[in-house]
Amino acid sequence: MVIVIIGILMGIAIPAITIGLTRAKTTAIKMELNSIASAIDQYQLTYGDYPPDFSDKSVVDRHYRKLFPRMSADDAGLLDAMIGTGASFDASAIDRAEALVWCLGGYSKDVQRPFTGPGGPLEWVGSGTYDAAASTERQKPSNYQINTDRTNKLFDFDAARLTIGSVNASAALSPTNRYLSSEESGTGDLAATYIAREDGAPFVYFDARTYRKEDATLGMNGFGHSEFGFVRPYVSDTPKNVTTSGNFASLTAALSSWEFMNPDTFQVISAGLDDNFGSVNLVDNSLLTDTVDRPLYFQYPSGEAIAPQTGVSTPGGLKVSGVSKYQDGAIGSGLENFTPDNITNFSNAAIVDDLP
Repeated sequence: MVIVIIGILMGIAIPAITIGLTRAKTTAIKMELNSIASAIDQYQLTYGDYPPDFSDKSVVDRHYRKLFPRMSADDAGLLDAMIGTGASFDASAIDRAEALVWCLGGYSKDVQRPFTGPGGPLEWVGSGTYDAAASTERQKPSNYQINTDRTNKLFDFDAARLTIGSVNASAALSPTNRYLSSEESGTGDLAATYIAREDGAPFVYFDARTYRKEDATLGMNGFGHSEFGFVRPYVSDTPKNVTTSGNFASLTAALSSWEFMNPDTFQVISAGLDDNFGSVNLVDNSLLTDTVDRPLYFQYPSGEAIAPQTGVSTPGGLKVSGVSKYQDGAIGSGLENFTPDNITNFSNAAIVDDLP
């Protein structure tokens, strides 16, 4: 009888403990996410502009011209070499997760060298000294490493959760032995990410100016990773009063018919405890009016979804039928549903907890 009673009590206690631990872990991520959001607000107060998420070259250029009008041609050229210019611009070179660390980690106090000066994001490891190097060498990303001792930081990143690889400590730092992002080993990536949990998914940042950005190589603005899934900024449940004489002229125009969450500031998103943002990137055209697959956007707080299309003329026409409560599986048959436990700076905790 005693054993039976103990078994019953354990059956009651274990689920409660599990739920409690899950809530505690979710709360911890939410608290740190809120701290990151506060740091972004502090960035805006300090510099008079929100950080770019590096999905739009023109936004990046305007931002740094405003922040550092005396920036040297070498620092400007180095950044161009990292992310590209004109038709060669790569919106994923510094992605939506890497943008957070690049901006909040702090710039150098040297107004001419905000990226490569003392305490800035990058540190010289090229041949000889920086001062003695030719301008062409100063603009080569291969001559720099990630600076692990940045100053002027706006957020105190836990060094153990920054994706910065190790080096051969017995050899001198050099272009072949330098600190690079461990996320993209071997590619010379000079931008690290900040993960929410050990070996987990990173925090992701979206700038309101580019929520609707359409890029030739990136597609519509978003963050994707082979291990951590895919996420785009969240759209609200509020459509705009749109009147058109015909179908939407572009995906951007279609997407503009709905209000985004935090429409004038930014979104910060964590993948939650499953370390996966979501299974679905594109909505199969069989569910749409258009004859090609279109990007997926979840709506908050309903968990419904829209897909920008040019074959419709109203906000309601963008709705993806059969999707509610962030159910990825309704869009991609048989896919595991990862989205509901995502955590954002506008949700109370996991987005599933705010379902109406």
